Amino acid sequence: MVSLGCARTLVDSEHVVNDLRGVGFELVTEGSGERVVVLNTCSFIQSAIDETEENIRELISRKKRGRIQYIAVIGCYPSRLKPSQRAAQFPEVDIWLTTQEESQLKSVLSELVFKSRFQPSVPVRYTKLTPSHYSYLKISEGCDNWCSFCTIPKIRGAHRSFSIDAIKEEAKRQVSFGARELMIVAEDTTAWGEDVYGMPSLPRLLDGLADIEGLDWIRLMYVFPQRVDQSLIDAINRNPRVIPYLDMPIQHSETRLLELMNRRITGDDLRRLLDTLFQSIDGLVLRSSLILGFPSETDLEWEALRQFISMYEFSHIGCFAYSQERETKSARLSNQIPADVIEDRIQGIMDTQLSLVTKRNQSLIGRQFEMVVDGDGIGRSYREAPDVDGNMIILNPEGLFAGTVLPVTVVGVDGWDLIVEANTSKKTH
Repeated sequence: MVSLGCARTLVDSEHVVNDLRGVGFELVTEGSGERVVVLNTCSFIQSAIDETEENIRELISRKKRGRIQYIAVIGCYPSRLKPSQRAAQFPEVDIWLTTQEESQLKSVLSELVFKSRFQPSVPVRYTKLTPSHYSYLKISEGCDNWCSFCTIPKIRGAHRSFSIDAIKEEAKRQVSFGARELMIVAEDTTAWGEDVYGMPSLPRLLDGLADIEGLDWIRLMYVFPQRVDQSLIDAINRNPRVIPYLDMPIQHSETRLLELMNRRITGDDLRRLLDTLFQSIDGLVLRSSLILGFPSETDLEWEALRQFISMYEFSHIGCFAYSQERETKSARLSNQIPADVIEDRIQGIMDTQLSLVTKRNQSLIGRQFEMVVDGDGIGRSYREAPDVDGNMIILNPEGLFAGTVLPVTVVGVDGWDLIVEANTSKKTH
């Protein structure tokens, strides 16, 4: 299994792996004589498409050399291309399945490999694709926001909430495997429940998850700012397991561009929301993402964005270059920005953010935090999500294994990362 793209795709890949193991397939290390490779893909923007196609070409090369027999390509990339396009470009691929068809892979692949349409399910031990001490918990599929730059509604379809019972069952299962941290993911987590209860109901879901025994942290990802309200703030504050961390992509600060992006929030509304969040949630850590070089973005608007991130304490920021995707409304806008200008603007924002984060991190020297060890001398507090944020670099990592939780003291700063000393006498698990 090769899984590209975001955490939501990784959740799908984990389900696919366990479906396949249940009908007689075995997950093996790459290059160990595997007969089948399943490639779960991303096609959100052109760079993701390029990466997917590079992976497909590499698999085809391995197939032609007799290193593998079958290639299955599933997920977002097949969802974005017409079947005729896929077949013409890569005839060597044996199976194509869209995001809506992924559940069929076990039967389709069984028929192809075992020459049998139906395979009896057999009990197997669950396979995790993330470390045992944390898991991503996907709560819905699809999106109805229709941001003008985004292809996800076309790829993933309309928003569909999973039931609260199904989500709780999956959460308890992941905790039983050793997960102490659940990261709530979806295309838009704050839309959960709208199709079930007639209104966004993420606070109701958080209340339902917060009493799960053995769970330390619930981390909210992919929060849509327009749907953040007092009820969500109250749910975060009343549930100790819901940590004060929000991943809330804002994309930009300026109203004209937000309107062109169809983000359904103005710059003034965004500023009021951030003021409320920082005033209402003690210890809030805010992660966000920005799009630079949206069509017609001016130097003045870029500078306004740079000043904006200097005014508010964004602990973590990711910058993305605008990608002109042909199926989107923004692709038809005039005044597309040259790539070199976009790269300069991204560099300017990230240089500013690094300077701000360095100063803020230095103010944390001497502070104590509870840290979970991710392995290889690296850990995280509630302030850092895995893979996307900075890390805690442990000065004394001897005897600390992944999943260990213990207090640490911040003793230094290394760019985006904190240098910490672990109090090994107070390990909890």
